[in-house]
Amino acid sequence: MSDYAYRPRFGYDIRVKPPEAGSRPDFASAQERVCETPGCDRRAAVRIARNARNPAVKTWLCVLHAQEHNRNWNFFEGLSETEAAAARLSSIYGDRPTWGMSRNGRASAYARGPSHLFDNFGLFGDRVRRPGNQARMRDGRVLPKLQAQAFQTLGLKVTAGAPDIRRRYAELVRRYHPDANGGDRSTERQLTDVVRAHQILKKAGIC
Repeated sequence: MSDYAYRPRFGYDIRVKPPEAGSRPDFASAQERVCETPGCDRRAAVRIARNARNPAVKTWLCVLHAQEHNRNWNFFEGLSETEAAAARLSSIYGDRPTWGMSRNGRASAYARGPSHLFDNFGLFGDRVRRPGNQARMRDGRVLPKLQAQAFQTLGLKVTAGAPDIRRRYAELVRRYHPDANGGDRSTERQLTDVVRAHQILKKAGIC
């Protein structure tokens, strides 16, 4: 037998939650309680919800009355026929909302077939396209949204070449710069957007 004995370092055993002052363990309370069923004086054994509508309201029952309570438990107690039918239906889907395909735009588009898909690598020729991506096509690929927005900020099509991008960038900088507007700084936001758009395209190696 080992001589080791556990000694709490801080004066109390941190492995066990210390009881609050004046409180007693639940099992002791249960031993002192009696069944709350009218006319029953047996010792209470379990604390259980009275009904499904108010699960927070508990009652203490003895073993026999707890078994009877469980046998007679009715989840739909207190519900009308319509409410009970709705509860049964919602339980099939885990109480999560559902919707028809026609109400979900993305699901509806894909449900119409492969003509609404996009072939990034051109494996299926022109048969597979997504109309919303046509405006973002450059050199046979769809540009990321950030780069497409950069072209939009510059007022250019995504197919514009590097010389056109640089020319347009210089034009917009001259237009929005405060020095070109008599010191008016009201166009600084547009200037910032133009500079950011040019940096995005330059970093992507487009211009």
